[in-house]
Amino acid sequence: MARLSDIGERGAIDILARIFDRGQPIGLGHDCGVVEWGDDYLVVTTDVVNRKTHIPAGATAQQIGWYATAVNLSDIAAAGARPLGFVAALSMPADTDVEFLRGLANGMEECVREFGIAVLGGDTKEADVLAIAGTAFGRVRKERILLRTGARPGDAIVVTGDLGRAGHAAKMLEQSSGLRTEALSQLLRPYPRIADGMFFSESGAVTSCMDLSDGLGASLGQLAAMTKLSYQIDEAALPRYAGLTTLPPAVAKELVLYYGGDYELLATVRPDAIQTVLQRYSESSLHERRRLTIIGKVAPSGGNVLVTKTGKEPLLAKGWEHFRSSGIR
Repeated sequence: MARLSDIGERGAIDILARIFDRGQPIGLGHDCGVVEWGDDYLVVTTDVVNRKTHIPAGATAQQIGWYATAVNLSDIAAAGARPLGFVAALSMPADTDVEFLRGLANGMEECVREFGIAVLGGDTKEADVLAIAGTAFGRVRKERILLRTGARPGDAIVVTGDLGRAGHAAKMLEQSSGLRTEALSQLLRPYPRIADGMFFSESGAVTSCMDLSDGLGASLGQLAAMTKLSYQIDEAALPRYAGLTTLPPAVAKELVLYYGGDYELLATVRPDAIQTVLQRYSESSLHERRRLTIIGKVAPSGGNVLVTKTGKEPLLAKGWEHFRSSGIR
């Protein structure tokens, strides 16, 4: 009999999708699910953070609280939605320090305040290990929702911010670097790209979008599986986190392509509108804090490809995957 370790998270999701897919408005497999709400969609997402797979030694309660909230809001961002609220179910051992609970709540509160929403409630339960199940809600016009499907051949592929920040942090922790405090902050304080997602939605030119939680290769693999298109990435165009220059080139490349955890947004844009989108982004307040970079294009077929200085190589659909990946993510 097959186990989850044999089929991995993607296989588990495929089994669940076959059972649950009953023709919902947008189908399954996107960053959020939706409920029709007049001319809008109420978008809903949930994500679990637990001690074993997400929380490195030395992480503060406040960092954990921020992280558990931010990863959910990142999915709201990928849908192009405006956040509405957040709830959380906290499972904790009975011997958890009360001050840890306060720190956890303060981290969650800091994150929701940053995006103009509130923690609306939740649940607390006793458990053997710490686990936080967050659920975030948002709202978007039906015709403006961003999905993982919708790309067309010729579309430009863009990404917000830079890539490899979380991978670099993980490597620093692995090496027991003196930069441990900074590395923990890099890894556990992703900033949900809510404003970017809303910008993409309002542009009317973005054809698909998802957040980069599992890594560029895995994310593009998921997109290709849904759309049957080829996503061709220009390696030289990838916006790399500056700290990666301290690592061997092969290690840096692996982290940029396959580590994940950056929670940037990956999107496809109509070719006739890409220059307008880039110009409007550069004129917006978003440009003051980060960048939007063209990293490739969509093709009709040929598999996912990484275009290098010396030719082309397959862009593998690998990255973080629960039930298969080991260690801290």
